[in-house]
Amino acid sequence: MTLRASPKALLSMAALALLGAAALASRRIAPSAPAPPEPPPPAPATLSPPQGPAAGAPVQPEVMTVEGEDYRVHVFAFRLANAHFEVVDVEMSRDIAGVLERTRASFVINGGFFDRQRRPEGLVVVDGRELAPLAPSLGGGVLVVSGGRAALHDAAGFVLSPGAHLAVQGLPRLVLSGRRNVRSDGGPRAERTALCVLDRGRRMEAIVARGDRAQSGPTLGLLADMLVARGCEQALNLDGGPSTGVAWREDGGAREMAPRGPIRHAIAVRLDP
Repeated sequence: MTLRASPKALLSMAALALLGAAALASRRIAPSAPAPPEPPPPAPATLSPPQGPAAGAPVQPEVMTVEGEDYRVHVFAFRLANAHFEVVDVEMSRDIAGVLERTRASFVINGGFFDRQRRPEGLVVVDGRELAPLAPSLGGGVLVVSGGRAALHDAAGFVLSPGAHLAVQGLPRLVLSGRRNVRSDGGPRAERTALCVLDRGRRMEAIVARGDRAQSGPTLGLLADMLVARGCEQALNLDGGPSTGVAWREDGGAREMAPRGPIRHAIAVRLDP
């Protein structure tokens, strides 16, 4: 069967078509906005050169063995005219390797003593700044570096002159005027750290006696004899035993013999390249 629309319906459909065409014609479509340009890539960051002094010259210690003994002696020799000192409070840690890197030193050794409350015991001065006061009850001696020269003084009645680059108190004074200053050969064997003055105070040696065992090392008398044989004019014993330690910069890297126990102060020595 065929359906036919009435004339009235056809007119209505035609009117709707015309209205739809008019609506489309009046509608405007805005063009799409262009995409924002991509931001340029960030420029490479310019790295600032490391702050602070240049790294100290590498060192090659002299290593000695003692016949019949199970410890070795490392000797770090240097001229005071080429040396710069810094003393770092490591707050009862063993981190001398960290001190080596932070100070850019050539080598670092353990410093002076500390008391039962873990406070520094004995005078410590660096570049005129006092880190710890003189301890008259400790006695011993005070090694002073000033004007490119080193000298060892009796701690009794000691008064520090202005301008000292380094002053450190320890005990005992192992060598005085080129002669042994320790009466007895006895006493405990222990790992040792000492400072030796030569060439009328123009040169110095840092001496570190370490063994494979915690209690291997020389007595104070044996250490004094060893330093006299090396030509030391004056020598001062620093803290020893488990405090003995050293880290140094050598060609191609760094080496460390960390203290077996905690220390308070570390002495950093930076040598001119």
